[in-house]
Parts: sequence; structure tokens; C-alpha cells
Amino acid sequence: MTAKTPKVQSVPTGPTEAKPAQDVQLTISDLQLVSRVIDLASRRGAFQAAEMSQVGDIYNKLTAFLSQVEKGNAEPQTPTPV
Repeated sequence: MTAKTPKVQSVPTGPTEAKPAQDVQLTISDLQLVSRVIDLASRRGAFQAAEMSQVGDIYNKLTAFLSQVEKGNAEPQTPTPV
């Protein structure tokens, strides 16, 4: 029987070509999903008691922000006099 040698991937050691950064898009829908994930995780006991106040604080900020956005979308936009 012959012993198999593990395959080793080579790692480039020279300068690498930088890839252009992609614009990251974060939408209101993404933030709403984060809010639902936090709510679900808290219901399932994913956070320890000591972490709950921090999680609750950020959840409250997020839901307040989303509420403001929804109110802003519901009200007609009036131009601001210059």
C-alpha cells in the first residue's frame, strides 16, 4: 500500500491585483428583516440575560427609525421654501 500525500494549495506570495470595491446597498427591507431576526432570536432565547438590554436598545432604535421612514413615505412630500 502506498501512503497518500495530502494536496496542498499554493498561496500567492507576490503582489496581488486589487479588486474594485463594490457599492454596498442596504435597503429599508433589509432593516425590516434585521428587526424580525432580532425579534425571532430573542423569542428563541438566543441572547443571554446580560445581553438583553443592549439587544433591546438597538431593536428599539431600529423600530423607531423604521416607523419614521414609514411615516415619511405615507405623508406627501412638500417642497421646503428656500
